[in-house]
Amino acid sequence: LFAHGRVIREIEKYLQAEHQLLLSWFDVLGRLASAPNARLRMPELKAALFTLSGLTRLVDRIEEAGLVRRERIAGDRRGVSVVLTAVGREKFEKALEGHRATVEQAFSSKMSPRQWRQVGKALEVFYS
Repeated sequence: LFAHGRVIREIEKYLQAEHQLLLSWFDVLGRLASAPNARLRMPELKAALFTLSGLTRLVDRIEEAGLVRRERIAGDRRGVSVVLTAVGREKFEKALEGHRATVEQAFSSKMSPRQWRQVGKALEVFYS
């Protein structure tokens, strides 16, 4: 938990300083970037988010910045999808490059090859 907290703080500092992005915005953009057609319904987005607080207000702010847009779902009067815009994809991809480097600096560079092997073995449980 301490390592996670340290890495998250470093990622937040990087995203703010270099891309003027909050971690929650980066999370939304990342979820949309990996979704089919870069879109998710609001309930799907809520279920996938790192942080759930104020989803509607969060999407409002990201939409105001032009990074996402809302679209009505045909045949569903109340259904809304959140869609990643081209500007949002570009901003996410630029931030993602440095995100990886930040994780490397804050976490990965502190480990020995032996420790890496141990972590790799431990994580195999989640991917098998």
